[in-house]
Amino acid sequence: MSLMSLPYDSFTLALHALALVLLVLSVLALRRWPYVYAFSIWPGTVAHELLHYIAGVLAGAKPVALNVLPRRKLDGGWLLGSVTFARLRWWNSVPVGLAPLALMPAGAWLFWYSAALPLISIESSGYKLLAVQCLLAGWPSPKDWAHAILGILGIAALVLVFYLAWLKLGVFIKI
Repeated sequence: MSLMSLPYDSFTLALHALALVLLVLSVLALRRWPYVYAFSIWPGTVAHELLHYIAGVLAGAKPVALNVLPRRKLDGGWLLGSVTFARLRWWNSVPVGLAPLALMPAGAWLFWYSAALPLISIESSGYKLLAVQCLLAGWPSPKDWAHAILGILGIAALVLVFYLAWLKLGVFIKI
């Protein structure tokens, strides 16, 4: 029997969703204790930074350093991980900055799979914990968003310039 054809009644699915939300809130509540929080989300941090690294390699951003060890910043906050690039430019900052979003579908799939299992089981809880890792780590950081938005603005400006030049010059492309 395939996963998609499993019978999901709305009540059971709602209970599984509630369990997922409670797990997310439990993990987020750990922010009060930075070391415990960093340890609890470390697998997601590794996945997040690896996706930046892989996207950087594929987009030509030339990653030069990968750090997945949490460290305190000068302002007192925490940096859970980072990737440094030698050639991060406006045109490759979008895929590099938004690469962690690839974890979101994985988290959704893991949750969907866990909902097919008994609610109170080690296996279901394990899949839900993995889903939480993917969902929390899949959201880009503010710095990731800043890189991506600047890249999107650069691409939009370039498209606008080409479009206006096309209109001004009256060049028609025959397809």
